[in-house]
Amino acid sequence: MDIKDTLFVVGFLHISFGMNEEVITSKGHYWPWGISQTLQIMGRKQCTRECQMRISCQAVNYKAETLQCEILSSTPNNLTDLADNNSYEYIAMSTQTTVFSSSACNSSCGSTFGLCVRLSSGLDYCINKYRTCPSNYRYSPALNFCYRPFATQLDFATARSHCESLGDRLAVLPTMAHVNFIKGEKLSGHLDGLKYWLGGQWDFAAGDWRWLDGSLIFNFIDISLCRILKNFGAILWEKKYNLMDRLPSRTEKFLCEKVLD
Repeated sequence: MDIKDTLFVVGFLHISFGMNEEVITSKGHYWPWGISQTLQIMGRKQCTRECQMRISCQAVNYKAETLQCEILSSTPNNLTDLADNNSYEYIAMSTQTTVFSSSACNSSCGSTFGLCVRLSSGLDYCINKYRTCPSNYRYSPALNFCYRPFATQLDFATARSHCESLGDRLAVLPTMAHVNFIKGEKLSGHLDGLKYWLGGQWDFAAGDWRWLDGSLIFNFIDISLCRILKNFGAILWEKKYNLMDRLPSRTEKFLCEKVLD
């Protein structure tokens, strides 16, 4: 690189930051774990703003060609742990040097039930502490769990895509309390099916069962209380067996979850 090229690169970076743009942490990479929500048809700046509005969001995967925004509740220890994909941009909140002015803290932040947080840049940001569950979803206040059942029978991948098209995810049931809540919904007549796709599958690379947010399925759930016959496929909620494995090509009813935090 000659002097002219060097000056061009420096000048470009200066303009990008000076225009109050979001900072791309790593271009051509993404973090496949910890995806709590997928949002569609959204620009990069709005994607970053959506993350800053959520207490649990630490980073986003952004796919410019399809305007897809993946909200991440976890980040890698090192950027070298990111997966390669030229379609993605990985944007960590810790690398942002600015806060978008529309959400900057002011005197109304607390009065509107907002929470003023200090980012690594030293600037304050007003985030919404409460994301409400829509009226056509079912809600557990104790678990802060918001879901909607779908009676249409789809294979695992199609069910997952349908949930994501709504800004949801296939439901994650991280504890037995969540599993028992769904069982109670069945017993009280709010669910008419005996089994539903959930957002869990066997991870060949890691060698264990994981929810779509990257957490272990059988971390807080006793696998002996479930019906897991082989390490392959995807996870269903089932009335008798709690959780069970299933070939992802099979069609079943499914539960979408709207992440509230």
